[in-house]
Amino acid sequence: MPESTTEVYAAPVTTLEAETLARATAIPRAGRVRMGTAIAYALLTLVLLLMFVPILLMISMSLRRTTLIYADFWGSPIPPYWENYAITLFQLLPPLERTLGVYALSIVGILLFASISSYAFARLRFPGSGVLFYVMVLVVMMIPGVVTLTPSFVLATRLGLKGSLWGLAVTYIAGGQAFAIFLLTTFFRSQPEEMFESARVDGASEWQTLWGIAMPLARPILVTLAIMNFLSIFGDLIWPSLMLRAENKTLMVALVNYNPLVEGELARPRLGPITAAYVFSSIPPLILFIVGMRYYIAGLTSGAIKG
Repeated sequence: MPESTTEVYAAPVTTLEAETLARATAIPRAGRVRMGTAIAYALLTLVLLLMFVPILLMISMSLRRTTLIYADFWGSPIPPYWENYAITLFQLLPPLERTLGVYALSIVGILLFASISSYAFARLRFPGSGVLFYVMVLVVMMIPGVVTLTPSFVLATRLGLKGSLWGLAVTYIAGGQAFAIFLLTTFFRSQPEEMFESARVDGASEWQTLWGIAMPLARPILVTLAIMNFLSIFGDLIWPSLMLRAENKTLMVALVNYNPLVEGELARPRLGPITAAYVFSSIPPLILFIVGMRYYIAGLTSGAIKG
């Protein structure tokens, strides 16, 4: 007589049951991911708010009378007191104009000379081009600016550049060449050689190729260089203090020395106009970033991918 065997048959699982089981299994894991994401966003939001506290406090103080600031530091700027900005605008507008003039002259010179040099390094073949690029560009970039501060001051003094705005612009043009040449050369080398060869076959000269093909393609890089040099020149304090006389001071030099006092027994700084001056000095970089942000990001992306 054959032994009896017990067979167990598993019931078939339907599609709906499989999906339900998968969701039930995935819910705890998805919940953990969402909790981690929420904590990360909460921490980032907290850090962002903490970063904005000094900015909001500066704006609030700039819209209040100085006496009210000393009486209640955390008070509200309601109603706003716009007289602080009137005082600041009258006193700091000339230094701002001089700073923007120096920047305009400097950035034109930096982009002009750096574009020509970069095109030569990237598209022309001449003896010693590699050595010149590494020695004159990369080595110069590795030297900290503080190390060359004294030699640059002595050289500017002997060349008669000290004491004038155009002399300050010339030193900025010379100092901004290394990084600009490095960035533009890297970008020009990443462009297809066939495009430039086609232009030469059609009879275009090297100058026409540079201004008609290379420069339009490098527009995001040029805007990036313009913004980076603006931040460097606009926020520079040490070099203009050494190079310029008191009557030709730039905005940062004027801002450091801007300290109107409250008349009375105890002379105290007028915090209202001082903070208004800080807000006033932050407006040009903000406008430049708003206008050129799209090109700035495109230039950084191009340098990161094609470098």
